[in-house]
Amino acid sequence: MIGLSLCLGLNLLSSLKHYANTFRWSFLARRYVSLETFDLILHASSLVKVTKLMIISMPGIRRQKHLHKLPWFKDARNDGTKWMWLVCALWLSINIGSQVLVALLSLFWPVENSLTPLMSPGNVTVADLTTWYVGPKAKTNATAMETAWQFGMEAQVYFEYPINETMTDLSSLPGTPLYHNGTSWEYRFFNRNPQQQYTSYILSERKIHASTTCEQLQVDGNVRTDEDGILFIKGKADGQDWTMYNIPEQAAGSITWMASVDAHCGSRCTNFTILQNKDKANIPGSSLFMCNSTLSHVTPAHGKYDISGLTHDDEKSVYGSDAFARIAAGAIGWTGIAWNDWKTLQSRTYTQGSEWSPTTVVTTDDVARMLSRFTIGAVAAFDDHGIRYNVRNQQTVPTQGQQLDVDWFWISVILSSICGIQLIALILMVAFANRAIVRDESFFSMAMLLSPVVSKIGPSGMNLSGAEIKEHRKLMWKKIRYDYREGKDGGPNQVDIFFEGKDQREGRKSWAPGSYS
Repeated sequence: MIGLSLCLGLNLLSSLKHYANTFRWSFLARRYVSLETFDLILHASSLVKVTKLMIISMPGIRRQKHLHKLPWFKDARNDGTKWMWLVCALWLSINIGSQVLVALLSLFWPVENSLTPLMSPGNVTVADLTTWYVGPKAKTNATAMETAWQFGMEAQVYFEYPINETMTDLSSLPGTPLYHNGTSWEYRFFNRNPQQQYTSYILSERKIHASTTCEQLQVDGNVRTDEDGILFIKGKADGQDWTMYNIPEQAAGSITWMASVDAHCGSRCTNFTILQNKDKANIPGSSLFMCNSTLSHVTPAHGKYDISGLTHDDEKSVYGSDAFARIAAGAIGWTGIAWNDWKTLQSRTYTQGSEWSPTTVVTTDDVARMLSRFTIGAVAAFDDHGIRYNVRNQQTVPTQGQQLDVDWFWISVILSSICGIQLIALILMVAFANRAIVRDESFFSMAMLLSPVVSKIGPSGMNLSGAEIKEHRKLMWKKIRYDYREGKDGGPNQVDIFFEGKDQREGRKSWAPGSYS
């Protein structure tokens, strides 16, 4: 687009320059002017010269004595060309206006990064859903649990959207988007370019859901200590007997999330015991919940621009393992290590007023929402910047493309204006071109035309500059005009330079048809 605008601007500039070189001869044939003015009109294709001609032709400039100290104003002459400055101003406006319009074009057909990436062959990078952490086997599971918790904490600032919306542009987001429908949470995976993971990506059709079922138990009092110094609280479900639930830790008014290390509710599920402890200010009594947090299987990808032709190893990494899912389901409670010999249970207590421990009494729905939100957030953060796996030999590698956004209304207005300027300039050229012989731009032709002027100086002026020639004592006050002498006995008319006071006084409105030499 830059090249198109540049070519259009150069073409327009070249056309206007040609027009100026064509109708300058009509102005030179209208009246006697000073050598300085004659020279400036000959240079009508130069906007600098046209600007100077406009300044020295302005009415009243010659009477402003204090301006004569300035280089351009000292050449002001009373040549009777009272409209010349307006013609110059019009021509400057046409030239500058045309270039401004060409420059404005780029504002209304900007080239921006495409919202939809281009697809090319190569490798596609995805999240490796087989492990949370790569390290020594003896510590892998414990570290994986703590890593999942870290990812979940990072995702607490990720934006949330209704499930019927779709966000494909991540450039303005703190992380990948999460979706919810009121009862469960959904995450949609991204396919990435290995070389440009955060600028070249595309939304996949692979999805995963986090859901939680919770039951609130009746409690008998608050947290107490048994004879061995272990914290406990008594609770029971409807129709069940009272049971003593051991509590690894507590904090007044805060929520403690206790995740079971062993699987009791399924291969992709983690069961929780959740306590909201009482305090004197906001929480009048303790609450106890039993919850099952589950992460679904990843839905298969069948989209046009999704990955395909997966090997067995590819499918393991793309669709993940049950162990990965179970760790994600319990992420909110994992510490990674066993505190005080609690080998079957890991727990975390969050500060009251934080995202995971509000200052109000929570309900079953509140607990389920927080648990599912933390789980899906951990998966989202892992997909954003976790362990990577390259799916090879794909035809859908997202690559950053460019798109052209065209505002056709303003483009049409600007192009119409440019055409209008060209038309006006063309009409001016046609109107003036036939009034005098239009000479070519050869320096030899120009030298032949101006020979009557420079011949007055003689051979001694061969090395004089243009300014010195115009200021020579034999030419300083001369006024000249481009004209012709009528041929004798039917001969061709003779093109010549007329001098004021020596040749005829009146200029011609237009030259007579016929042959000229």
